[in-house]
Amino acid sequence: MFADQLEFAFTYHHKAHTEITAHHHNCYELVYYTSGTGSTTIGGTEYRYAPNTFSLIRPRTAHNEVHDETTELLCIGFSLNESASIQFENGVYPDRSSLLMQIVNKLKHELSTQRLHYQHKLELLLNEFIIEIERTRSSRSFADLLEYIENYINENFHQEIDLPSLAKITGYSYDHFRHVFKDKTGESPLSFIINKRVEHAKKLMLSTDMTMCAISLDCGFSNSSQFASTFRKLTGQTPSAFKRNHFIRSAAE
Repeated sequence: MFADQLEFAFTYHHKAHTEITAHHHNCYELVYYTSGTGSTTIGGTEYRYAPNTFSLIRPRTAHNEVHDETTELLCIGFSLNESASIQFENGVYPDRSSLLMQIVNKLKHELSTQRLHYQHKLELLLNEFIIEIERTRSSRSFADLLEYIENYINENFHQEIDLPSLAKITGYSYDHFRHVFKDKTGESPLSFIINKRVEHAKKLMLSTDMTMCAISLDCGFSNSSQFASTFRKLTGQTPSAFKRNHFIRSAAE
């Protein structure tokens, strides 16, 4: 087996706006995030986590967690067999295999029920998880990673997004990532996010009675002044003028 000893295993719920201070273990650590968003700094590099992502942490590597939202996770510490031909690198990775989530659910079930020989069953499931990681990694393509990142931005554009951390998932420099992202979408990553925010703002202005200040915050802008400046730059109108002109046209029709 690849993992020859289970050091610890537990599930946990962290409240929003809490932090786990930097610490380290003498074993490998796997953290699977089933819900929530936030960041984790592993060996001095900051990564973003989201539902259905997992972090791999090498022994004696300092790491922390900052929870932007309530976060549910599964945490497992283990040692690798010295003869195992596996190299785990520090980082946060997307789960693109439905099999990984199935294994995580089995791990959580074993932890909650603790039936006879559950620790041995946990070790077997952990090794199954490692095998699926290796299978997924061997078949992973750069295009798949870009699609995952694009979907992640589409779902989280209203929050602060650490683009350099997302770029690290691809294994390329940020400059190269930005270039290929633009080739795929026609926009730089930052422009893609800003345009998503402005389009969402338009929908809110035309379908709700929210104030401009509330809309700016809901769309991920730091304040209404930044929202108004960005909106005017992209549309040629202030938010108020856009809303007024739209309703004038609607009334005329």
